[in-house]
Amino acid sequence: MKTFFHKINQILSGFTGWLMLAMMILLVIDIITRSYFKPIQGMAVMSVFVMMVVIYLGLARCEEHKEHVNLEIVANALQPPLRRLMGLLSYILALGTVGLLLYSVLVNAVAAYQSHESLEGTVELPLWPVKFIMVVGLVFFFFQTLVNAIDAAKKLKKDNPKRSFE
Repeated sequence: MKTFFHKINQILSGFTGWLMLAMMILLVIDIITRSYFKPIQGMAVMSVFVMMVVIYLGLARCEEHKEHVNLEIVANALQPPLRRLMGLLSYILALGTVGLLLYSVLVNAVAAYQSHESLEGTVELPLWPVKFIMVVGLVFFFFQTLVNAIDAAKKLKKDNPKRSFE
């Protein structure tokens, strides 16, 4: 399971790298057309959409490498077994939080699809595709957090093997 999510995270992070290039191209085209020609409507908003996709599809890879913001001052003061226990508890809290966020974004994405939610302007841009991509990113983020929680539980179990009284 770990290698499956590692491969998925590699693919998604590679894709987000290309999306960053697309976002930069969109912004450069927007700046050039605003400066020298007639501006193309919706370019800045499209670059924001791309940025949102990059953020949400990159969450799982960031979690895989444990690169999210972390408060280590308390954890570093604890003994290693307590530190691992605290890590497991934080993963359990993270699973609840990410699960709640996933549910909320999924409900919002379905509502956006059903109501054909879009950004109004000279160019109408639908919001539901971006919201469903956010759901996909959160699904992989949730499962990567679950994989990390399982690893933390295994490390904690190695610290405290069951003792037999023979």
